[in-house]
Formats: sequence, C-alpha cells, structure tokens
Amino acid sequence: MNKKLALAALAVFTCALAFGQSPSVTLQNQEDSTFYYVIDPKELSGLTAGSPLLASKVAGYFSATDAAVTFATLAPQAEAKLNDLPEGIHVLVGFFAQLDADVFPVRVVSLQADSSVGERFYAVFASPAQLSVPRGIGKLVQFGRPASAQGTTVATAQNTGTAATPAATGTQGASGAADAGGTALPDIATFSAAYAPGVFTRESGGSFKVLPIAESKSWKQTGTRITSLQGTIDSSGMKLALNVPGGFAPSVSYFLYMFDTRSAGKENRVTLEIQPVARSDRGVCILWQRGAAPRLLGTVKTSGGSVELDVGSDEASSAFAPAGSAPTVDLTAGWYDKALGVWEEFYYTTFEAPVPTR
Repeated sequence: MNKKLALAALAVFTCALAFGQSPSVTLQNQEDSTFYYVIDPKELSGLTAGSPLLASKVAGYFSATDAAVTFATLAPQAEAKLNDLPEGIHVLVGFFAQLDADVFPVRVVSLQADSSVGERFYAVFASPAQLSVPRGIGKLVQFGRPASAQGTTVATAQNTGTAATPAATGTQGASGAADAGGTALPDIATFSAAYAPGVFTRESGGSFKVLPIAESKSWKQTGTRITSLQGTIDSSGMKLALNVPGGFAPSVSYFLYMFDTRSAGKENRVTLEIQPVARSDRGVCILWQRGAAPRLLGTVKTSGGSVELDVGSDEASSAFAPAGSAPTVDLTAGWYDKALGVWEEFYYTTFEAPVPTR
C-alpha cells in the first residue's frame, strides 16, 4: 500500500463544515478518585501542554488564592461531554483529589475541538503527572484535611517538570493485555459498542473526500471497531495494545499520528502504522517519518482480538524525536479495499505520549 503521510494526516483534520457538525470533546476519568478541572484559565493564557515552563506556571497558578475559581468535577471512572468548546486548541488544568494524599497529582491536557472529526476522546490518569500540588493551600484551600485527620507535617509541592513513571498497576482492559512482568496495561481510551465517528475520509484514485459515516463501505468491517487502547510510555519504551471484537483482517491497519504542535495546515512528522496480520498471522509496525524511508519498528504480537506493539527505549526515543518531547497522538483505524483501490479511515481518539528518553 502506497499511502502518503500528508494525505493521511489531512484525513483526520480536513474541515467537514458541510455536514453541519459541532465540535465535541469527551473527557474520561480513568482513576478511582474525583478529577477537578478548569479549562483555559486566564492566568495560564498562552501556555501549552509541551511548554518547558509548564510545571512552574501551573504550580504558581494553584498556589495563588482565588476564592472565585470554580472547578468542574468528574467522578471516578466517569466521562463528561464538553460540547460547548469553541473550535481550536484549549488547555485543561486539573488535579485528582486522592483522599489519603498530602499532595494531589496534576494533569495538564491540550484539548482540540474540531468539527471535522465530530467527537474526540481524552482519557486522564493520575500517573504520569506533570507535577503535584499540596492540598489545603492556595486554590486548594477547600481540600484541606479535617482537623482530626491532619498529620504533623505538611508536604511541599513536588515540581519535577517531567513525567513520572506510570504506576505499576492499572485498569485491565478488555483483552487483559499485560507487560513483560505480567502487570495489566492501563487503559488509555475505551469505546462503547455504539461509538461511531460523525465523518470518515475516503481516498481513491488521487481524490480525497470527507464524508458522513453513513456513506462508508467498510465501517464495521472486521477489525475497524476498536473497544480499547491500552499502554504505557515511559523510560523503558512504549507498550501498546489495541483490542477489537472479532479479530483482524489483512485489509485493516491502525495509525498513530504524532504531532509536536497543532495549527492550521501543519502536518505531523511521525506516523506509526500497525498492520496486525501483515504476514500470515504475524503483525508489523511501520514507522513513517517525513524525509525518510519507511522502516519496521519494534515487535508486534497478534492474538485473538488483541494486537500488541512493543518498542524499546532506545528505538522509541530515536524514532519519535521529530515529534517533540510531549507530542499528542491521534488514533485511527483504516480499511483498504484492494480490488477497488479505495482507502477509508476512521478517527477514534487523541492522547498524550511523552517521548521516552535515556
């Protein structure tokens, strides 16, 4: 399959205003503690999730007292639809109010409201956290411990400015995918059986179209329906698992488009294409980089309804470097009809992926 990266990237972001869609963002809390958040606070105007000043600016934001601030709440294992966001990039700043903790983990997420893809899903986790803030001070004064439960010491802010190693345990997804030590990989995103993107893209004979999902010829074909994405990305490398009902077909591929920054007309520089049954019952991952020849990356294991990608730290840090230190990633499923020469692609979610470093 000879697929151009430029067209593949535009497939996700081409405007579909003709179909009258409004941008929709869904936030998913993957933890067992409540997530409190604000979007686009004026004090952090211009800040991006990949900024080197992120930790210091966000720590300062929380330490300053502001009785007027009201945090939205997202209950444990719940989701919220943010349908009133204007088109464009937004910054979400939030924390997990863990009951027995002296400091709360903070998450800063870049949200993209984009009518061209209908709905975007963002999963939030307590780990890795960009920094932690002490409870009971500044904007968190209302989250102090009850007098009877206060300890003899007060924790100070943990401001590392770098992503911490993910927790050793996580929520087990549909396939029960696990790392080499047998620990279940945490969920990055999950999708209901009723999920369907509002639009999809079709490429054929040099033409490129964004169409309503009802016009797709391959939606719901074997492998195009993803139930969950699991994984970890840390100093040991990248481990991902895609879970689907009913197994895979040779015509299906999964794409991870990695963006260092997002702006109108800006293309991504790194793409991973996972082919679950590229060679009989074996899968492969193809690394596409602008200005370089495609090559195989990591190891892929396909079994039943799960395909797993494992990329070591050195290989991952080198391969993903052009995408910046804290890229955001779009996940899509694609189906290629070889007989007709038609390629259709379906957007699923956007998530953060800190690049492994040594």
